[in-house]
Amino acid sequence: MLALVALFRQFERSLRRSDPTKPETKLFAGHRGVGKTSELYRLKAGLERAPQGQPFQVLFFDVSEALDVNDLDFPDLLVHTASQVLRQFRASKTPGFDGASQLLSRVWDDLRSILGSDVEIRNVSLETGFGQLTTEIRNRPNSRSHLREKIERQSTNLLNAVNDLLMQASVSLTSQGKAGLVLLIDGLDKLVRREVAQGRTTHDRLFIDRYDQLASLNAHLVYTVPISLIYSAECAQLEVGIGEHNTPVSMINLRGRNHGKVASETPGMNKMREMLEARCQYAEVDFTTAFETNESIEYLCKMSGGHPRHLMMFVQSALDELDELPITLDAAQKAVKKYGNSLRREIPADFWPLLREFDQPQSTIGNDERYKQMLYLLHVFEYMNGEPWYEINPVIRTLGPFGSATKPT
Repeated sequence: MLALVALFRQFERSLRRSDPTKPETKLFAGHRGVGKTSELYRLKAGLERAPQGQPFQVLFFDVSEALDVNDLDFPDLLVHTASQVLRQFRASKTPGFDGASQLLSRVWDDLRSILGSDVEIRNVSLETGFGQLTTEIRNRPNSRSHLREKIERQSTNLLNAVNDLLMQASVSLTSQGKAGLVLLIDGLDKLVRREVAQGRTTHDRLFIDRYDQLASLNAHLVYTVPISLIYSAECAQLEVGIGEHNTPVSMINLRGRNHGKVASETPGMNKMREMLEARCQYAEVDFTTAFETNESIEYLCKMSGGHPRHLMMFVQSALDELDELPITLDAAQKAVKKYGNSLRREIPADFWPLLREFDQPQSTIGNDERYKQMLYLLHVFEYMNGEPWYEINPVIRTLGPFGSATKPT
C-alpha cells in the first residue's frame, strides 16, 4: 500500500512541475484489484484541490464501462474520448467554453457521411452522436472491424479536432486560474491480451503500434495499462516516448524485512486488518464480533497474498456460507477453497512447473510469454520492498497440481 501511495504522489508532483505547453503522458500499471482506480480518484482529488498551487481541471472516465475490453483499438478509444470530453465539459459549465468547436462539428459531419447507412445517427448533439457511435462499436462485435475501417479514414482529422477542442478548453481554464487539463483514462488495464494478426496482440496493437496517437492529446494523460505490458520487450519503446521508467503498483507486502516469513505482526498484515476494520465500520458491524477468532482473520489476510480485492472477495464468499456472523475459520477455508477450485480449472497444464519456481520469493521473472500471463491472471504476485520480487498466489500452494509439478529441465 505504501508503494501505491508513493506512486500516486509522484504522479501528482510530476504533473504539477511539468511545462503546461508540453503535456505529459503516464502509464499506471498494476495487478487487477490492487486499488488503481481508487488511487486515480485520489490523484484527481489532489490535483483539483491544490492547497499550494493552481488547481487542475481533471476529466476521469473508465473505458471498460463503455467499450469491449475483449476487442478494443484506437478508433474506438478516440470516439469514446471525444464523447467523454464533450459530456464532461458540458457538465462542468466552464466559463467561456461552450463544450464544442467548429472543427469537431465539421469532422463529425464527414464521419457521419463516411459511415453512411452502417450507423443510423440522426441530427443530434455532438455529445449524443459520439456517445451513440461508442455504443454501436461496443454492441456490434461482428461488424466492429468494418466500422473501425471507416472511422480510421477520419482518425487523423478526428484526433486534430479533439485536440482543437482540448486546446480551447485549456485556454478557458487558464483564464479562470486553472493550472491546466488532465485526462485520467481508466479501464485499459483490463484489455484482454490475445493474438490478432501476424504475431501481434491486442496489447501491441493499441499500446505499441498506436502509442504516438495515444500520447498526442493536448492534455496531461494518465492511462492504466495491463501489468503484462510493463514486462514486455516493447515496453522500452514506451519509456522512450514518455521519458521515465514505470513502476507497477505492487501487492501489500505481508513478509518481514528481506523477504522474511509472513508473520502476524508485519506492517502489511496490520494494513490488511485495518481494511477489514474499515469495512466493518462502513457496514456498521462491530469488528471484534465479526470474526469468531483472530485465526480466521489471519488466515484470510495470509491467503489474500496482500491483494485487497481478494481479501474482500474471500470475506464475501465466507459470509455466503453462513446465516449470521461471526465468520468462522471453517467458512473462511471454504471461501478460499472455492477460489482455489476456480484457479485449478483455469491454469494450463504447462503453467504448473513454471509456477513452482515462485514457491519462494524470486527477484526476477522470465521473458517467456507465459510469465506475463501469470502476472496478468494473478497466478504470480509482484511485491516491492526497495526492489521488486515475485511470489506465487498463496492459494495456488494449496492445490494438488502445484505440489506435484516438477521444474522444467
